[in-house]
Amino acid sequence: MDRKTKRQRLNSKANGSRRGQNGKLTNKSPKPSSPGAASTGTGRVVKTTNVLLTLSAEEKCNLVAELSELVLENPNKAFQVEKEIFNGDGNKEGDGNGDVRSVSKVQQLLDLSRVHKNGNDDYIASLGIMSLLAIFKDILPSYRIRQQTEIERESRISKETKALWDYERALLTHYQQYLQVLEKAWDRGQNQHETGPSRLAITAMLSLCELLKSAYHFNFRSNILSIVVRQMNNRKCDQVSNACCRVIEFVFEKDTQGEVSMEAARLVAKLVKEYRGALRPGVIRSFAKLPLRVHVDEAQAAKLAADANKKKRKKDRELAEIESELKESSGTVDKIILARCQSETLQSVILTYFRVLKSTDSKTRHDLLPAALEGLAKFSHLVNIDTVVDLLDVLKELLLIVDNLPLEASLNCVLTAFQTLEGPGREMQIDQKEYIAPLYSQLARVGTEENSKKNTYILLRCLTAAFIKRREYSIVRVAAFVKQMFTVAMHSPDYTSVPLIALARQILQRYPSVHQLLESESDVITSGTYKPDVADPEHSNPFSTSAWELACLKFHVHPQVREQAISAAQLKMIQLPAEAPDKLRSMLSKNGDEIYIQFRRQSKKHPLSGKAGKNQLRFITPRKSKITLFPTD
Repeated sequence: MDRKTKRQRLNSKANGSRRGQNGKLTNKSPKPSSPGAASTGTGRVVKTTNVLLTLSAEEKCNLVAELSELVLENPNKAFQVEKEIFNGDGNKEGDGNGDVRSVSKVQQLLDLSRVHKNGNDDYIASLGIMSLLAIFKDILPSYRIRQQTEIERESRISKETKALWDYERALLTHYQQYLQVLEKAWDRGQNQHETGPSRLAITAMLSLCELLKSAYHFNFRSNILSIVVRQMNNRKCDQVSNACCRVIEFVFEKDTQGEVSMEAARLVAKLVKEYRGALRPGVIRSFAKLPLRVHVDEAQAAKLAADANKKKRKKDRELAEIESELKESSGTVDKIILARCQSETLQSVILTYFRVLKSTDSKTRHDLLPAALEGLAKFSHLVNIDTVVDLLDVLKELLLIVDNLPLEASLNCVLTAFQTLEGPGREMQIDQKEYIAPLYSQLARVGTEENSKKNTYILLRCLTAAFIKRREYSIVRVAAFVKQMFTVAMHSPDYTSVPLIALARQILQRYPSVHQLLESESDVITSGTYKPDVADPEHSNPFSTSAWELACLKFHVHPQVREQAISAAQLKMIQLPAEAPDKLRSMLSKNGDEIYIQFRRQSKKHPLSGKAGKNQLRFITPRKSKITLFPTD
């Protein structure tokens, strides 16, 4: 017997192996108890796809929990392939005729998330999807993974770099498979029921929203954005539509570089163009969350600077690539890129707003006009002078039919006009009477139509822009508005009456000539009668009457209304910022749930507990008052 044969025989005895009938070495270790479950070299259990069909629901749940724990214990080995040889039944054989299956822990969770591989069990698929969501939210890096080129792969690198590249490549592969699982689950279940998508489909879409919220900077963001933006207008499921709108608004708010926001804004603009009138207002209202601060002219200057930098960088492209990678890894904001992205985003947003304003569909105007005008009121100061002219022309057409529009849309239309003239249109010589007269008619509607807290906020902004931020030279016009404000305050809730009277006090201090309204009618010599229902406040003849509403408001049931009415009648100086109209409105507009403070027990150390190990807590609770309905004596 030679040395080689003797060494092989000793090794086989040490490993506890025996020879089979075919002369090959087979392991004497016991087979797994469950069919198809094979032990790997690390003592971990690998479940093949055909074995998942034989497991019970409880065993599948336990398997999902076990795999999730193993992945979170060591994420670096979560994507490593574990090779095992299985026969047709899933048991490990030693004859070498079985198939070699390469399965990682994350891949097993992916198999459990696929309905056609886990025995058509939607509940197990939902568990797998949510488990993988928690895993990827925890292990995804805060940078975008760049694919290596062929030259980089062929070059000599260190073991640490190679291990990092392999991990990133495996992470991207499994992450892409997970996104495909979510997309297929949504496509399969969105039309499964007539009433709406299935629970598994809703779980998949909500998982996509969470991934976009936590990793909008990571790879495959364009794929997730395209899916989520399309479902912002989902008519069958409000839960899906609201979740998609919220996550897009979150991306708009948190994106500091502006590239993701620009991409999302383009997709939303494309959605509005395709669907025309059949749109939810939340799709348009999501634009209002964009933190656009760059003017169009400033963006053009930044674009020229960026073009100049590109010409310089053409001389040394390698240095340019290194600089871009360093900026991306450091997370610093490039002002030139930010200005360019915000400029293109602003163009998409303004174009979408104009498309809604010029729509001829009556249903579109009724539903989408408030949202579009609200956004225009926010971004109108950023447009250039050419866009201002077009915007004012469209607003004039809307103001002609302002009484037929919803109250919120009418007030936003007036507010947009004022803010446009304050910003880029301040150099234009335009008589603002065209916008003040519609505001007078809408002020009367606040007291007659169903009031809302949002309409009060917009109304206060319109009146502040008309009489506080700018100087009104027509005293008759100012007096007509003050008289109308006192009238509306009599018929409105407290969260509208109090800030309206406070704003009227500010106007009385700014325009002393209006103090005639506080005098008695017998002391003022005027001609004509007061006409509050005219279209033009100049023709209402406000000085022929007095602000008699204050005499009634001082007996109002609400204490703050009484206080403001008495202060206005006595011409007391308003105390800012404590009595600012918007602050009073926000205080009175709070719901009961926001004001209610839940009782919490206070724990104190017992005075007799001396040792640290035997601390006793004494709970101090308020004493309940004794209430007796019937006296005993």
